[in-house]
Amino acid sequence: MQALKYHGPWTASIDTTPDLHCMEADDIIVSIKFCGICGTDIGILTGEYAVARRGVTLGHEASGIIESIGPSVRNFSVGDRVVINPTYACRQCRPCYTGNENHCSQKEGTEAGVSYDGAFATKYRAKGQFLRKLDAHVSFEEAALTEPLSCTITGVDKLNIRNNAIRAVVIGAGPMGILYSWSLYNIGVSVVMIENNAHRHQYARKILPGSAHLFFDFREAMKNLYGKDDQKVDVVVDTSGALTEIVLPYLSAGGKILTVALKNYHANIPTMEIADKSLSIIGSIDSLNNSFERAHCAIRDRRIPADKMISHIFPLKDFKSAFAVLGCDLEQGELTPPSEPNCKILLKIA
Repeated sequence: MQALKYHGPWTASIDTTPDLHCMEADDIIVSIKFCGICGTDIGILTGEYAVARRGVTLGHEASGIIESIGPSVRNFSVGDRVVINPTYACRQCRPCYTGNENHCSQKEGTEAGVSYDGAFATKYRAKGQFLRKLDAHVSFEEAALTEPLSCTITGVDKLNIRNNAIRAVVIGAGPMGILYSWSLYNIGVSVVMIENNAHRHQYARKILPGSAHLFFDFREAMKNLYGKDDQKVDVVVDTSGALTEIVLPYLSAGGKILTVALKNYHANIPTMEIADKSLSIIGSIDSLNNSFERAHCAIRDRRIPADKMISHIFPLKDFKSAFAVLGCDLEQGELTPPSEPNCKILLKIA
C-alpha cells in the first residue's frame, strides 16, 4: 500500500509500506477515499509543531469504506461508508475521568498522523468506537470535514455563550475560521471575520453565513460597523495564534479570547486587567463531549456548507502541489502566503 510518510522537517515522501490487516479481534481496516490537509500537518512538516514521530504516516481528516473487520466487530460490516474520528481516548486515565478525553494520557502512540499511522494512505486501521457510518447522501468529500468541524464545536462549547447579541470576531478565513463562523452562526451568533490575505478573503466571501461581515483589518471593521475603531467586542476566536496580545485591549468586560492555532507565539498578558475586567483566555483542541457526532449531524443536515468549503482536490501523488497552494513549499522548504483562492484542500487516496 501507499502512504505519505513524515521523515523530518520539510521532508516527506510517498512510500510503499506493508498492507494493513486486522491484528486484534476488534480491528477494522478502512480503505481511505479522501483525507483533508490540516494546519497541524503543515506545522509538523515545517517543524513548528514538533510532535510527530519520524516515519509516521500523516493525515487525520479522513473518510472511506470498510474493507475488513475483526471477528468481534458487530456494529459494522464490510462495505460500510464511514468517517474516522482520530481523537483516541482510553476513558480510564485521569484526564478522561475528569472530562478531558481530548488530552487522554494514552495519546502517545495512538494519535493519528502524529504518533500513530494516519490516513494519507491507502488504508487505515481503526476501532469501531472511533468510526461513524455515513448517511447515504453525505459524500466522502464532505465527510472529510467532520473532524475539523468537531474541533470548532468543541471550541464554541468552551466559550459558553449565553447571549446571541454579543459582538464576535473570528480572525483568519482559513478552513477553521470559516467553520467557527458557521458554528457560531448555528447557535445564533453573527460574526465579524478578519482576513488580510486577498486570496483567502476572496474565497471566504462566497461561503460565509449571510449575516457575517468580512474585513481586511480589525480597526477597519470596528469603525465601519460600530462608528469608532476603538470599540469593544465580547468574543475573539484567533485561528492565527498571533494576536492574543493585540486584541486583548479590545475585549469588553467579561470578554473571551479563544486561541486554537498550534503556533509557537508568545504574548505579554496584563494579569490585573484580566481579573479586573473578568476576561478569559481559552485554548481548545480536538473533539470533546460528542462533538464529532454533532459535527457529522451538522454536515448531514446541511447546516454547514461542507461541499462549498472544498476548494481543491489533489491525488495523493501530487501532495507537494496540494501543500504549495496553502503556502507550504516543500520543494523550497519555506512558508509563503497563499497565492490563489483556497479553503479546504483534500487528497484523493483511492
